[in-house]
Amino acid sequence: MAEPVKVAVTRAAGPTAYSLLYSIANGEVCGNQQPVALALLDSSSMLGVLSGVAMELQDCAFQLLQGVTVTDRDEVGFVGADIAVLLDAVPAAQDGAEPSDLWKANVRRFRAHGRALDTYAKKSVKVLVAGNSANTNCLVAMISAPSIPAENFTCLTRRDRDRDRDQAFLHWEAPVIRAGARTFPNSASVARATCDHLCAWWSGTKQGEWMAMGVVSDRNGYGIPEGLIYPFPVTVQAGRWHIIPGLVLPPLLRQNMALCARELLRERDRALASLVNSHL
Repeated sequence: MAEPVKVAVTRAAGPTAYSLLYSIANGEVCGNQQPVALALLDSSSMLGVLSGVAMELQDCAFQLLQGVTVTDRDEVGFVGADIAVLLDAVPAAQDGAEPSDLWKANVRRFRAHGRALDTYAKKSVKVLVAGNSANTNCLVAMISAPSIPAENFTCLTRRDRDRDRDQAFLHWEAPVIRAGARTFPNSASVARATCDHLCAWWSGTKQGEWMAMGVVSDRNGYGIPEGLIYPFPVTVQAGRWHIIPGLVLPPLLRQNMALCARELLRERDRALASLVNSHL
């Protein structure tokens, strides 16, 4: 039997992870011949819940599941990780919390994740970020892990106020549109989109098929500033994504893309300033 692929999932006691973990364990992500080992990460207060989730997974007797680790520490959960799914963004709305505090909390969290991945995960690790401010959280993790290639960091396309612009970006003629074109009304559909994203990234897109993926914008060919995590149409071969070149874009779409890029630039600058000012 092949060596198991280690998949680390943060906020693993949450509803999105609960749906996703079973898809990983039954072979939907890495294939029905590839063993997997899961590392479930969450806060110390959720370790009891995580232990229950681990017992449920083991009771299912998935043939491909070779082990489950439960932890509240990145330096344990990320050791040797082949895939890291970061689901623990601070939600946009929390009672009594100032927006600036939520922003700083996300920057701190994904700075810590990036550093731990840089130290403990495999250099080939594939990192997927989902949740509020996924683009910028992914960017923070990426710049905090300089020894891991930038192209190994991706995110689900943006949600909430930017979702319509991301969907407009996908309305080009193409044979198939995959996970990035979805809306995400609940945890189950976020888990489904995450599973589809990971499956395509791991196994590749089929001939004539493409998907939307938030990826580093360097050398994108569409006039989007470099140094962002931005949604582009991509194909994937041998575990590497490639932005589809040369698509003809209508003026309104270009305008919406520029607007999205400006907002992401503001978020990036704010995140970088927070890193400097907080000495993170």
